[in-house]
Amino acid sequence: METVVERKEVVVKFMGVLRDTAGPEMVVTIKDNSRISDVLQDVQKRLEPLMDKNLLSKILRYSRLVLNGVYAPDEAEVKPGDVLMIISPAAGG
Repeated sequence: METVVERKEVVVKFMGVLRDTAGPEMVVTIKDNSRISDVLQDVQKRLEPLMDKNLLSKILRYSRLVLNGVYAPDEAEVKPGDVLMIISPAAGG
């Protein structure tokens, strides 16, 4: 009998400047009891080669987080199949 292993993944969608840098989305593998903050750490590590580390850190810190269509704090738990949208702050003057 074949063993089926469930993939523990979250889809991360980007809006704003992060979308311009990273593309529309990426898939992040999660562990049991992962939180949005864990996903954000993974995203930051993967995007650091693409943009300034300090700028990326500020963007992630001030972004709005939407988990499955609902605004969520970074300590919210994520589960396989969840969709996390990161909405970058808008720049302007």
